[in-house]
Amino acid sequence: MLTRTLTLLLLGAVGCEPNVVDAVREPLPVVEPEPEPEPEPEPVSPLSSLFHRYSFDDAGLAVIDPIGAAHGVAIGTQLPGDGTLPLAGEFTGQYVNLPNRIVSGLTAATFEAWLTWNTAGAWQRIFDFGNSTAGEDVADAGSSYLFLTTNAAADSTRGLPSGMRAAYSRNGVGDEELCYGPVAFPLGVETQVALVVAPEAQTFTLYQDGALVAECPLTRPLSRIDDVNNWLGRSNFKADHDLAATYNEFRIYGAALTAAQIADSFKAGPDAQP
Repeated sequence: MLTRTLTLLLLGAVGCEPNVVDAVREPLPVVEPEPEPEPEPEPVSPLSSLFHRYSFDDAGLAVIDPIGAAHGVAIGTQLPGDGTLPLAGEFTGQYVNLPNRIVSGLTAATFEAWLTWNTAGAWQRIFDFGNSTAGEDVADAGSSYLFLTTNAAADSTRGLPSGMRAAYSRNGVGDEELCYGPVAFPLGVETQVALVVAPEAQTFTLYQDGALVAECPLTRPLSRIDDVNNWLGRSNFKADHDLAATYNEFRIYGAALTAAQIADSFKAGPDAQP
């Protein structure tokens, strides 16, 4: 009996040995869960970033901005009241004068227009925001500007083709940063055009009818432009013809719209809410 009891005790001790080993075994490492990826920031909606809108609905000289109250004035012509702004071009002096500092107060920006270009010719301005060497309200030689022309003349010195072109300068032609397409703005058909200024990416980008035309480097901010001559249809260079075109809509957004937003805006058309 004593022998059997001792045997059971010995077997019990052996049976408990694995538990003893478990008691001194290293604990398993704690695996931390992978952090959730940061969500992509939502693009700013066009509606919330629309600062100024000119639909040319009223008759007379006043070019009303119902969004930002930056009302313009028609010079040398009047609005017919049918939702358009017709400009005769040549040197007729027909254009729209928008308020001072409408551009230099922006950081990111998108300038969007619907218009029909009626008469071909170089250097006509869809818009020209800046100043000339002669000062406010006078065209002479452009000194500080952001402009978009329907067709720039070819420049063999700089190796530039003719075609639609945007330019930014703080000190005349020799200081220009450029963005341009391979052909001129379409003639005789209503066309959407948009110029997007994106300071974080240091680019400005040109679109036509919702499609990308060109993306180009832009190293300086809009705040450096001395914009006291903010004109639709007129150049800060006195040698350039006025624009021969009919505007349907002109908009200024305080954000760099995405390619998808530009395409959606084109599909919606000039009279839709963005």
